[in-house]
Amino acid sequence: MQSKTASPDDATQAEKIALGLLTRREHSRYELQTKLRQRGFVREVIGVVLDRLAEQGWQSDVRYAESYVRMRIARGYGEAAIQAELRQRGVDSPLAHQTLCDADVDWLECAQQQIRRHFNFPPEDAAEKLRRYRHLCNRGFTPEQARIASARWPEISGTTWI
Repeated sequence: MQSKTASPDDATQAEKIALGLLTRREHSRYELQTKLRQRGFVREVIGVVLDRLAEQGWQSDVRYAESYVRMRIARGYGEAAIQAELRQRGVDSPLAHQTLCDADVDWLECAQQQIRRHFNFPPEDAAEKLRRYRHLCNRGFTPEQARIASARWPEISGTTWI
């Protein structure tokens, strides 16, 4: 939170706030710009501060994208949803695409895990399969991944399903 004595062109105060935000979690450059603007700092100061933080290695959109992709995969989201969310958070499309490619994820397996987490029983009929299909599509999986994962109930490799 900005103190009442800090001026909108106080780079030291802006840097202190940005570092405080970065110690809690990774932030994209866009997110930091937005948060500093909301605290009343001017664009010129924000640009200088964020350039300095990037040069020093405190802020990195690459590191942010990698962290964000890992987190969203763990929460059961598909590639399309993650890519769209990264763009909303100011990560450019080529970096988002490259980060998702580098993640080396079996998206079908990820979709099947989401089905296992969200539903506690095998699909009983076509309506239940459709419900699961829509659930996966809404989470950013491709129609093909959603079709395959929603039709199967995994009873393979000795895994117990609750």
